[in-house]
Amino acid sequence: MGRRPRKRRHRRAAAAAAEGPDCFSHLTEDLLRSILNRLSTRFAARLAAVSRHFRREVPALLERVDSLTLTEPAFEPSLPETPPLLLRRLDIAPHRVMPASAFRAVLNDAAQHGLSELGFRLVRRQRLPKNVLSVKSLVVLDLNTCAVPPWCEARCPCLRTLKLQRVAIHQDTINRILVSASCLETLEMEYCTGFGTGKDGGCTLVSPSVRYLVFRPTQKQAETAIRASGLRMVTLYTRGRAKKLELASAPEITKAYLHFAKSPRIMESFTVRPFLDAGVRLQCLKLGGHAMKILSSEYEEIPKLMVMFQDLRILSVSVDLSNEQEPVFLLKLLESCPNLQKFTLSVAGKCSENNLPPSVDPTDRLASISCLTSSLVQFKFRGFKPQEYQKKLMGFLLTQAMNLKMVHVEFEKNDLATVEEMLSVRTGTVQNKSTKYKKSYIQMDYS
Repeated sequence: MGRRPRKRRHRRAAAAAAEGPDCFSHLTEDLLRSILNRLSTRFAARLAAVSRHFRREVPALLERVDSLTLTEPAFEPSLPETPPLLLRRLDIAPHRVMPASAFRAVLNDAAQHGLSELGFRLVRRQRLPKNVLSVKSLVVLDLNTCAVPPWCEARCPCLRTLKLQRVAIHQDTINRILVSASCLETLEMEYCTGFGTGKDGGCTLVSPSVRYLVFRPTQKQAETAIRASGLRMVTLYTRGRAKKLELASAPEITKAYLHFAKSPRIMESFTVRPFLDAGVRLQCLKLGGHAMKILSSEYEEIPKLMVMFQDLRILSVSVDLSNEQEPVFLLKLLESCPNLQKFTLSVAGKCSENNLPPSVDPTDRLASISCLTSSLVQFKFRGFKPQEYQKKLMGFLLTQAMNLKMVHVEFEKNDLATVEEMLSVRTGTVQNKSTKYKKSYIQMDYS
């Protein structure tokens, strides 16, 4: 059988029909430079195939450096004095013996070439050049293991992202930065020091423009106050020596992760309730450490939460079952989440069958929680123990949750037979079964 000849397409005629007028050949040099400065290198190379004149001028006009990393206080090769060379990012990581102040002239030179991202990483906490906050074109500033001089002038109106990791910075300097950067959206502060001059230093963040906040204090930080009304995502930690915490309301918050460490002092000065009352748009809420203990004490006298979290889909809590207030507050919280889909429960503390509070019996109240019976799809139980309280909760979900499709259980090795017997109440298949760090893990699929 002969081979069928292939049909050749007439591409030349189609290409000639698709050709349009040449819009670049008659442009002036200034207009071409203006176009190139607004395009990335990849798109500028693509445009070189459109116009012959543009193709000839690309090597001469395309003067752009994407990023540089400097260890010496000089550019190699040196930047031209005349524009339009654009420098997007500059990372400075000097040697141990070189002072950071030697890069002051480098920052002044980079500021004249449109520097938008700056990263400073020092070997130890040396003082940064005093003009590090004076680059007006900065959009992203990343400081790591350094100290910001208190006499720095903050003039960065275009700053949108500020990352501080192990930085010594004074409270007045933070205030000047937040006032100057009126467009600041992302703020990350991890293990920063030097906020106050007293023994128990504290940090106060006041900014209506910050949308995304990550705050991890040091061990010695005692007071924290966050007043950011425009927050949408927050990750907040406290340490063991914390005495006071103020988390103001943020009506636009959608994701929140709060982890409060155990404090030897009474946590009466922790104020988190206004933040939770205003979070009607919450979609994801994670409460770790002793966050449930603090919230349960604030809502102790209220039989039911006054706010309904209609958009909340993901809830993760760490509960101490030996404390009577925490399981009760958990039931209040579940009643306010009618559309909850993913629920993670971590059992904290050492609770035995004898020290469980006698007044905590969820059997009667669980049936009135609509999300557990109608909308719940995935449930994770970490630290499960075969006790009466936990058995009732697990048995209720396996028998009454109509849309439950996935169950994850983490338990001790000795309780394997009990867990398998409980999971067999509902027909399903084992998706994963493993053992790690003296803990057993089973994942069941009930879809």
